Amino acid sequence: MLLGANVNKLILNAIVLLLTLLIWQGTFADEQQVVEKVEIIGNEVVPKSTILYYISEKPGKTFSRKLVAKDIKTLFKLGYFENISVDVKEGKKGVILRYFVKEKPIITDVVFKGNKSLSSKKLKEELGLINEEEEETKLQEPLSYKYLDTLKKKIQGIYERKGYPGTQVYYTIERISPTRAIATFVIDEGKKANVCNIEIKGNGEISSGDIKDVLATKEKSFLHLRFSAPLSAENLKQDVENIKKLYYREGFLDVEVGEPEVVEENGCYRVIYTIKSEGKQYKFGKILFEGNKLFSSKDFLKLSKGIRPEKNFNQELVDKLAKKIIRKYGELGYIFANVDPEIKIHPETHTADVTFHIYEGERAYVRWINITGNIATRDRTIRRELDLYETGIFNTVRLERSVRRLFNTGYFENVDVKPKIVEGNKVDVNVDVKERLTGMFSVGAGYSSVSKLVAMVSLSKGNLFGTGDSGAISFQGGSRVFYFDLSYNHRWWLDRPQTLSLGFYNRRNEYFTYTSHRIGISTMVTRRIWEDWKVGLGYLIERNKITDISEDAPDIVRDEEGTRTVGMATGFISRDLRDNRFLPHKGDYFSITTQIAGNFLGGDEDFYKVIGEYAYYFNLNDLPIDIELPFVASVHTKIGYAEAFGSTSELPIDYRFYVGGDTTVRGFSWGEAGPTDENGDPEGANRELIFNFELGYDVTRMLRLITFVDVGGGWWNEFKIGDMRKSAGIGLRVMTPMGPIRLDLGWKLDKRSGESSSEWHFGMGSYF
Repeated sequence: MLLGANVNKLILNAIVLLLTLLIWQGTFADEQQVVEKVEIIGNEVVPKSTILYYISEKPGKTFSRKLVAKDIKTLFKLGYFENISVDVKEGKKGVILRYFVKEKPIITDVVFKGNKSLSSKKLKEELGLINEEEEETKLQEPLSYKYLDTLKKKIQGIYERKGYPGTQVYYTIERISPTRAIATFVIDEGKKANVCNIEIKGNGEISSGDIKDVLATKEKSFLHLRFSAPLSAENLKQDVENIKKLYYREGFLDVEVGEPEVVEENGCYRVIYTIKSEGKQYKFGKILFEGNKLFSSKDFLKLSKGIRPEKNFNQELVDKLAKKIIRKYGELGYIFANVDPEIKIHPETHTADVTFHIYEGERAYVRWINITGNIATRDRTIRRELDLYETGIFNTVRLERSVRRLFNTGYFENVDVKPKIVEGNKVDVNVDVKERLTGMFSVGAGYSSVSKLVAMVSLSKGNLFGTGDSGAISFQGGSRVFYFDLSYNHRWWLDRPQTLSLGFYNRRNEYFTYTSHRIGISTMVTRRIWEDWKVGLGYLIERNKITDISEDAPDIVRDEEGTRTVGMATGFISRDLRDNRFLPHKGDYFSITTQIAGNFLGGDEDFYKVIGEYAYYFNLNDLPIDIELPFVASVHTKIGYAEAFGSTSELPIDYRFYVGGDTTVRGFSWGEAGPTDENGDPEGANRELIFNFELGYDVTRMLRLITFVDVGGGWWNEFKIGDMRKSAGIGLRVMTPMGPIRLDLGWKLDKRSGESSSEWHFGMGSYF
């Protein structure tokens, strides 16, 4: 028995030794052979060069089975292949490696079924499969269950954020060819999780209403259903942070907020937020600044009056001051500056010291300004609008101003200016523009109670030959009106930031009691004097003929009968801080215009007019509330004052203020909101005061819907605030190559006997 056991052991050892020798011999043989050639067989979609890139075995290298096995794993990880095999055969100079691959089909499109609350296009945008301007999916993704599972989770996440926490998703794959496939996601949205009630517990220092204002989750209502995010785990998590930020803003740095509790009640949800502990209110202690050399600590404290010792601590003010300090450095070209506020809490005294650690960095300079996207517009036309210069100091304020100037030329649909740090303290400014069509030919017709049926033809062209100049010719004709206008604007006249404007007009209006025929020429030079400020000086000479006076015409019209000449000088000063003068979202506009006519200017009439105007625009999303309000609000006011002097006893009819119409008080016909005669015909006024309030919603970048309220009036020799007329209405603004087209419908809020209840208004250009 012992002998048999020994024999068996000897045989086993011999077999192991033999296998070891064979393996060693094979390995030794591999290491002695050289790769002669690598072949790829079976690929149709994945390029051969891509596969060879990931194979470490190259011709001329020593052959290794271990490297081949490693390369196969690497290729599988790419996700392009269902199967990979390698054939090794002897060649004349070494081994030939033949990789046989079977590719996975490529997913060329994704289809959705069952989606009701979200369109397929919106889902594709959210998933990153297309952008807002694309319609077709440009997808070339290899079939991978891992990839499809990722899309599935993203779809569920999208629906959860929209308030559908129970959404179920599964997918199917349809092969449309051996190399192509379509993935279909079937969606069961489930019921929307509406919040019927929000309850706040444990709060004493801050009201429940103030806490609810900062929550992303909102109680069910018409406004919140349209503009606020519904119940979702993501929003609940954000709510806790928002509550903490609110308390930090009020100085309660020790606040503790519990996890929200969600309770389902009759198909709706009640969310309970519990403030475990509010703690004591902290005050500011020491306010210190370290690392600042260019500015003093007093300079920084002037930026925020709320940050002072003994004042209630406010985290939001600290963060805002840090941003203001960075901006202040940026204004001088120190764009690398950084501010790190450090807060040291003293629980025993309930104070918080704040130290602003400042890194000033180097001043940045512009290396190159690169302009792309301009096809018709000359480089020079764009560069002259920039407030940045090559080799000059880079300045963040000048950068913002440059973007605003380019937008306000009206030549571009989009302007994207991005600074890029290239080396050391050098910055390249990359300006990418998307041009808009600046020429327009239009033919149309209109009707009004004053002009009756009118035919209109106009031809206009902006950015002529890419120079920035513009010209227009227009004609309006009807039974009671004839207009012919010709204008030309030469920008950067004499290579200065100034515009020379020339105009000619021939206009005849048949009113109810008289006919006015005016022929005139005008010129104006407008110059940018400082940043966003402009001044203008112009001259107009006009011949005005009043004829066909009816028997029932008032005396003021009869006094105007005959031909008179008006020579008038105009001067103005304005400041424009609007982000876009055509469809503004924020900023303001201010102007004062003075006109004077007299014998000394070549005319027969002596009078002057002074007009002041101010408009303010703001985006409601910028309000300090956590509700999405995608509206643009605007307030506009205009005041006018005019007087005759010298040999002229009454202000000429055509130079009075006519309140009522598309640019003053909508809902009223031209001049109807000012003085009228016994027949209801407008007489005009020498005083005017107008207020316009608008709320706009951008459907697209080219279309804005608005609602408005107008208040205004015109009077003689005094302002009668109590007699101001009122209207409200709706309208739209459509962006065209030559500016926005306006269409408004206004209703009188104080309709008087004999007046219409509403008026339609159509026009072109910015309202104010």
